[in-house]
Amino acid sequence: MKTMPIDQSQALVILASESRPHFKDREGQQPAIDRATGAHLHLVDVMFAFNGRAEVIAVKVPEPGLGKGLKVGLPVVFTGLVASAWENEINGKDRHGISLRADAVTAKAGA
Repeated sequence: MKTMPIDQSQALVILASESRPHFKDREGQQPAIDRATGAHLHLVDVMFAFNGRAEVIAVKVPEPGLGKGLKVGLPVVFTGLVASAWENEINGKDRHGISLRADAVTAKAGA
C-alpha cells in the first residue's frame, strides 16, 4: 500500500471528538491493531481547515500515541500523519478510499 505524508504546517487542526477505539468489524468485537507497534488503534476526529475550506476527518492513532490533556476544541498536531489509498470488494461492489494514520496526536504548543 502506498502512503503519502501530509503537511499540516499551513492548516488549522482542531480536535472535534474524544478518541474512540477502532474495530476491524462492524459489530465492534475485533479491535484493530497497529501493524507497526502491535498497539490498539483509536480513531480521532478533527476539523482540518486549509485554504478557506474545512472538513471533519477521522485519523487512526495507536493508543500510546494519544497525547495527554486532549480536549475537544483544542488545536492539535499529528506526528507522522500519512494518507493511504485502499480498495476492496464488499458484497460484489468495488470500494475505494483514503485512510489517514498518524504515529501520535498532541495538543499544539502554545494553544
